[in-house]
Amino acid sequence: MSKPPELNYRPLSDGRYEVWLHAVVTQDALLGLHGVLAQYGAEGPPEAPEPEDPTAAGEAEPDEGGGRAH
Repeated sequence: MSKPPELNYRPLSDGRYEVWLHAVVTQDALLGLHGVLAQYGAEGPPEAPEPEDPTAAGEAEPDEGGGRAH
């Protein structure tokens, strides 16, 4: 790597730092970085809630019409 990765950070109120890192790395390097960050208890970004699938929700609910006609 000829150029250091871009690293931006800001201090948090509890004494920790939030860090943004942009670097192009191999998968092995990414896995190694993930392992190191996990040892320090690093947190990932909050995940956005996934949109609900209305067809999946409809399948799980009981039929309000009283079931099948015989």
